[in-house]
Amino acid sequence: MVRRTLFFALLAACVLLAARVSEQYTWRLDLSSQRIHSLSATAQGALDALQAPLEITAFIPDYPVQRAQIEQLLAPYLAHPGRPVLRFIDPVEQPALAREHGVSRHGELQLQVGPRREVIPVPGTVAIDLALNRLALRGERWIVTFKGHGEAGVDDTPGGLARFVSQAEGIGYRFVAVDPRNTTDLPDNTAVLLIAGPQLAYGPQTLAQIGRFVARGGPVMWLLDRADPAVFPDGLRVDTLPGIVVDAAAAQYGMDSPDNAVVSDFPETLLQRPPDGASVLKRAHGLTLTAGAGWKVAGRLDSSPRSWNETGDLQGRIGRNPDQGEQAGPLPVGLALQRDDNGIAQRLLVIGSRHFITNDQVGQAQNLTLALGLLNWLSGNPLVAAQRAAPDLDIRWSAQFAGLLALVLMGALPAAYLAFGLWLRSRRRRA
Repeated sequence: MVRRTLFFALLAACVLLAARVSEQYTWRLDLSSQRIHSLSATAQGALDALQAPLEITAFIPDYPVQRAQIEQLLAPYLAHPGRPVLRFIDPVEQPALAREHGVSRHGELQLQVGPRREVIPVPGTVAIDLALNRLALRGERWIVTFKGHGEAGVDDTPGGLARFVSQAEGIGYRFVAVDPRNTTDLPDNTAVLLIAGPQLAYGPQTLAQIGRFVARGGPVMWLLDRADPAVFPDGLRVDTLPGIVVDAAAAQYGMDSPDNAVVSDFPETLLQRPPDGASVLKRAHGLTLTAGAGWKVAGRLDSSPRSWNETGDLQGRIGRNPDQGEQAGPLPVGLALQRDDNGIAQRLLVIGSRHFITNDQVGQAQNLTLALGLLNWLSGNPLVAAQRAAPDLDIRWSAQFAGLLALVLMGALPAAYLAFGLWLRSRRRRA
């Protein structure tokens, strides 16, 4: 009797302990081929970077089917260790509360982290992931781009930046173009200064503005398009190697032109979730560094070992000529620099090509992922993933295929079941 009592007591204790552990630690297995029941890298990184609990409010009437659909959509997010909270509000039964939250339609989701809130009128994985990214961004969000010296503009031309800017604004950044000749200092709320390949050299006033911005801890992304160096305070200087980087590895990615530097090794100091694949920097310059006081290299972007800086004509058959100063790869085409100056963290990034974020190149390979990841590193948001949000599962069938599928499901399949049943019945009768 004592043993039986002890057995049931231990069994009850094990059940209670298992229930307690299951509340704290969840385990999910996604067997779908498209991983539609798992968090995307974007959502995972954003949830990891949140500094306060996430509250999700769904404004849906008391319709069990619609609420079940929302619960299924949000299940991967709610399973995150951060323990997001989901609550439903019926806008029909509680109209005053719906008006207080500014609800514009039934089915709307509102995501709140501390005082910051994002509204999703039509719920979907893409919209939710991007909203989480915006909530996860820390600090200022304004990106200042220089204009007036031939820099790439925020426009829809092939050499413009409209596509990159649109993607960056989708995850929470905001852009404004400033002519440094008409200002004395950059705005105090500038998160990152973007210098997108000036065609004219900057004057002393502009260089002084850049220096003051860096001195107060302002991050700079400088994209070189000419042989002019990038000059910073305290003797820091980034020059270019002669010629253009050509890379034989570009042929492996289906590119006919050799003037594409292929970057496939991404330092985790810059991208904590490196993308799969490679980035392509068109007409990139190799970089050389003249170190300044206290500046250290935080990471490098190198071309492949099959590259070199070609100083001659790119027409016809080309090959490396060491006598012309052509160096064998891998060559640095991107340098990330940082230092701590009297408690002020300073970050700089110099890329030997502005083309990798222009409209005609930002969609190549992993260029967009790389560009957004570098922007996150500069702005102090390294945990926020740079990958594109996972696309919604959208199945599109032609009218003919949909009709054929309907006939199979509504006619052929029941007929097959009936035929099998009749055959089984006749067989049993004969037995």
